[in-house]
Amino acid sequence: MKFAVKDDFLEITQLFQKYAKLFPHIRMGYINSRIEQNECIFSNGVVIIFQIHQSQIKIGKITKSQKSDCHLNQIFSDVHDGSASRILKQFFNYISLLPHASGVIYLNVRSDNDRAKKFYERNGMELIDKTSWSDGKIEGDVYQIIVKKNGSQNLESFFPSFDAFKYAKRLIPYKGV
Repeated sequence: MKFAVKDDFLEITQLFQKYAKLFPHIRMGYINSRIEQNECIFSNGVVIIFQIHQSQIKIGKITKSQKSDCHLNQIFSDVHDGSASRILKQFFNYISLLPHASGVIYLNVRSDNDRAKKFYERNGMELIDKTSWSDGKIEGDVYQIIVKKNGSQNLESFFPSFDAFKYAKRLIPYKGV
C-alpha cells in the first residue's frame, strides 16, 4: 500500500471519470487536496480516500463519529483480483498504527450498491445505521469496523514512503519557540 503522490493525480482522476456513474460528485480539486493531505491511497489500481475527523460529525440517522474516528470516503478498484481486499486490510492496519486515530472506521454506501456492501461485509465491516442524501431521495447504509490499536510498529517501517513528520505537522499546528 502506498500513498498517492502528485504524479498519480491524472491516473486517479481518469479512474474516477471512468466510474462517474458511481462517483458523480467527485471533482478534481477534491482529489488533489486529498493527495496533498496524505488522505489518498493509490496502490495496485485501488484508490482509497479517507479522513480522520477533527470533530464529532453525524454520519447516519443516529450515528455520530467522534473526533479521531476515520471516515473512509471512497474506495474502488479498477481490477477484480483481490487487490482491493488486500489494500483495504493494509489500510485497516495503517489506521491501527496512527496514534491520533481511535481505530473506529466508518463508511457510507448507497443502499442499492449490493456489490460494495458484500465487499465491506467480507472484509469485516458491519452495517450499523442508515443515512440518506439529496433530501432523502438517495438511501444509504453506514458501515463500521473497529480495529485494534497497534502501537508496536512505526509508520515509516510499515510505509517506506510515508513522511510521519509531514502528516503530524498538518494535524498538530506548529507553535514555534
